[in-house]
Amino acid sequence: MSRKAHGLRAWVAQRVSAIYLGLFVLYVVFHFLTSAPASFVEWKAWMADPLVGVLWVLAMFSLLLHAWVGIRDVFLDYVNPLGLRLALLGLTAFALLGYGVWAARVLFVVVNS
Repeated sequence: MSRKAHGLRAWVAQRVSAIYLGLFVLYVVFHFLTSAPASFVEWKAWMADPLVGVLWVLAMFSLLLHAWVGIRDVFLDYVNPLGLRLALLGLTAFALLGYGVWAARVLFVVVNS
């Protein structure tokens, strides 16, 4: 794959994830403005809905992808020493992976508690 095609994929991933996250935020705000859960039990029931769960998982994945593409591009463009760049990319990937595992655990605990 050429560098140009790789850059195009990153550009598309950034735009698609931004659009999804924007629409997801609008959905959540609209939901809470129109039918906000009055108790934890109602909120948990809303989160237990399979469609809502899928939307949240997609939102977390989109957020992590969006963050990775953005930070990766900053490091590739502005960090010149190769060792430092690789270290920063590795630390960022490790942190984002940790955030993803934590978010999945939170969603799982909320739905199954």
